[in-house]
Amino acid sequence: MVTRVTTFEGKPEQIEEGVRLFTETTLPWLRDATGFRGWLALHDREHDRAIGITFWTDEEAADAGNEKGGPFRDEISENVGTRMTSFELYEVIYTDGMTFSASAG
Repeated sequence: MVTRVTTFEGKPEQIEEGVRLFTETTLPWLRDATGFRGWLALHDREHDRAIGITFWTDEEAADAGNEKGGPFRDEISENVGTRMTSFELYEVIYTDGMTFSASAG
């Protein structure tokens, strides 16, 4: 399993609006994408930043998801006024207490 970790900077209301738009417009599409396993959003209000983490079965699925879903992410970020500051791929080497549906995607 791999993750795409994307960080953003913006005011709390911008971040919240971005998360709302992402969950309404992009997340339904991702749920149908092959290899998608989940999404997690983290928000640091004090420092005006957020992290979005998508979980994928493998790097190929993550790359395909980004190829098709990346423009949605970029458009949302631009529309709400946030700035994407990093975009990275990580291999998941250990989890405890998290479950992922084998039937997703």
